[in-house]
Amino acid sequence: MSVFRPQSIVCTACGTTNVETVAMSLHGSRVPQIVEQIVAGTFQCFTCGGCGLGYRADGPLIYVDFVTKRWIGEFPRTMEGGWASLEQQPMDVFRQSLIDLAPAFLRAEADGFTVRAVFGLDALAEKIRLLEAGIDDRAVEVAKLEIIRQTGAVMSPDRRPRVVKADADKVTMVLWTPSAEQFCVSVPTADIVAMASEDGWRSLLREMQIGPYVDLGRILLDGRRTASV
Repeated sequence: MSVFRPQSIVCTACGTTNVETVAMSLHGSRVPQIVEQIVAGTFQCFTCGGCGLGYRADGPLIYVDFVTKRWIGEFPRTMEGGWASLEQQPMDVFRQSLIDLAPAFLRAEADGFTVRAVFGLDALAEKIRLLEAGIDDRAVEVAKLEIIRQTGAVMSPDRRPRVVKADADKVTMVLWTPSAEQFCVSVPTADIVAMASEDGWRSLLREMQIGPYVDLGRILLDGRRTASV
């Protein structure tokens, strides 16, 4: 079941408080048009009533799909510095909802779910693209570093490679040049797992398998910042 509620959002440009209806939870297979908006980058884009500038409301929300068995907790991008204290929240809610406090018919559905924690709607869109294509997102995060090494792209917390297209044949991602320009690289999907399995990257692949937060932020951000929702 998808749930939407009015929420007061303060414009960072002019300070005006806008009341918008935003998602608290989404059932992906039941709202395909919203999933399309998330992937397209148009979901929850609003215009400030005070200054007329556009802004985006980016969570927190829970994205659930009982058909494809996905449970993704999406937090605002600004909270990513506290990922270490937040990444288990989606797993905790998943366990409470489908295991600990759930009736028998729901507990029977709990096996096989992919549980993830992401920060920002762009990160949610990336996860949806990869999971829809049946591609291991953990291997993709590791492969990103090998692609950076091969292309000479730069990386920082604000300039991480981001997957913009994924299918059975190839994965396309946006990277950054040293002069802060964007460019795209496409890699055969079959090569992604091979890159992540190389001897030099196996320890990082194990790091990506530790918890629900599967992102290069695990090594770029220390995660010790206090965070709450």
